[in-house]
Amino acid sequence: MTLFFDHLVHQVQSPENTMVFLNKRNIHTVNGGQHTMWGTYNTLSYFGLNYIEQIAIYDRNLFENAVKLPYSLHYTFKRANERQGFSRIALRTKNIDEEAQRLRALGFEVYGPDACSRTRPDGSVVEWKLLHFGKPEQAIDFPFLIEWTDTDEERVAQLKANGAIDTNRTISMESVQFYVKNVQGTVNLWREVLQLPEPEQQEQYISLHLPNIRLDFYDEIAAATMTLGHLNEGAFGVTLKDTDRTKETLVFPGAFYWINC
Repeated sequence: MTLFFDHLVHQVQSPENTMVFLNKRNIHTVNGGQHTMWGTYNTLSYFGLNYIEQIAIYDRNLFENAVKLPYSLHYTFKRANERQGFSRIALRTKNIDEEAQRLRALGFEVYGPDACSRTRPDGSVVEWKLLHFGKPEQAIDFPFLIEWTDTDEERVAQLKANGAIDTNRTISMESVQFYVKNVQGTVNLWREVLQLPEPEQQEQYISLHLPNIRLDFYDEIAAATMTLGHLNEGAFGVTLKDTDRTKETLVFPGAFYWINC
């Protein structure tokens, strides 16, 4: 079963302020809406169907209830002491029920698939299913899986129609960077569990390839050289490519947006 990259989660203090900043830097970002079951809300930066989600809490009670689901995004955020920065990635599938069976057979704790929804600013509702899995002893949380109710073609048409995808821009997502203490062990585990091709060894990192993006895994020395600061295991950067601009780095707490770098 083929998994595709879907989105990268960016935990922020204020999605509204982040949206203003990103739009000033020509990263097209729009209001997303509220997750009324979790007490969170977001803004979204789309690059085709790949996107970055900037997310924050609006209802503490709903959020505290949501963190009880093991291996969920909210569980990870709470366990990291609500640290801002890049958090998790989601992978897209068209066979989420089969993936749940496969992961249970591999011995993972599996939660879901669960039906979810978000209300857009215009009042329309977008729906999907989520699947979370893992083991208590894992160093970093695996990607969570998502299956959208609408087809890819329907979603692209909707996102273009409501302005979430800017058809006048050429920017794309190339890769997501991770710092992990055990690079080879993490790469081998993710490759096996996510059924990915053989990894590719680069000078400073090891890459795993999804059909629509690259995941780059760095050790502490290589990652610290790039970030010039203290690191926590997990995602710390995203590489964007834009033929209409020069090199630029956008720096947030715990998150780097590298453009043409």
